[in-house]
Amino acid sequence: MNLSMRDKKILLMFLGVLLFALSFLFVYKPQMEEAAQISANNDSLQERLSQLLDLAQNREQYVNDTETMQAEIDEYCKQFPYTVRSEDGIVLAMNMENSLDMTISNVSLGERTFVYSMDGGSNADGTEAPQETMMEQGNQQTQDQIDQIEGTDSSLGNDGYSTIDSSNSVQPTIQGDSTGTPALYRTQDTVQFSGTYKSLKEAVKYLADQSGRMTLDNVNASFDSSTGNLTGTMTINIFSMTGGSTSYSAPDAGSTVYGTDNIFGTIENTKKSKKSKKKAAETVAADTEAQQNQEAAQTPTDETTDSTQSAEAAAQ
Repeated sequence: MNLSMRDKKILLMFLGVLLFALSFLFVYKPQMEEAAQISANNDSLQERLSQLLDLAQNREQYVNDTETMQAEIDEYCKQFPYTVRSEDGIVLAMNMENSLDMTISNVSLGERTFVYSMDGGSNADGTEAPQETMMEQGNQQTQDQIDQIEGTDSSLGNDGYSTIDSSNSVQPTIQGDSTGTPALYRTQDTVQFSGTYKSLKEAVKYLADQSGRMTLDNVNASFDSSTGNLTGTMTINIFSMTGGSTSYSAPDAGSTVYGTDNIFGTIENTKKSKKSKKKAAETVAADTEAQQNQEAAQTPTDETTDSTQSAEAAAQ
């Protein structure tokens, strides 16, 4: 097949255009896109570099502020126990009954529930989220009424955007040392009491004076006409914190006498009591007899001495 010079020129032009198009699509355009991406990355990296340089200039101040804040956090965490156990609620109820004019007939021990973590995470170890306290429920009802009257929504922030509720946060791994992010827990114990109105007020003051971090969440009392006292329940929130400089000390429940030499202790004690009384009487009688014998032995000696002294005086 013979091509004319004109056809050859047209074919060369077509091949040149095709080569240019292929070079543009598969070489030049990808390179330009990569260059644009690199330029965008450079802009973000340059902005980050400027921030790091500004931070580096104030490094000492940031380090000092961080150490100061960490010391304040550790000091605050020391006010909380590391955990709350069942015996804490039992001993608290026992001490209230012993210290106040109040009778506690029942103690309902609650489970430790997650409240908040400083890292803003959510509960991660399977501990159930806490129910709202009576106070929190009352505050929410009041806020809902205010929102209904004013036509506002308190769930929105000041700028009109929805705020993130950080009360449900990731619970860190519970550890016994100072590592880990501090996380707050709450244990709700309910006690059933009977006492006077004065003892109820003293109970409120007693809880406020406790060294542990606790609050009185709810009190429900009614007048008992049969006894003349108040009967009801009170819910106590006992708080604990993991992470930070926290520790736990077992409560002092006092000493308890246990064990016996004989399961019939009363009878055995009665026999021992009679034997002890008999032995004591025999001891007293023996002491009395010995004293009388000693006095009798001293009496002739004294008479002999008196007679000798009288004879010597007559001779003189």
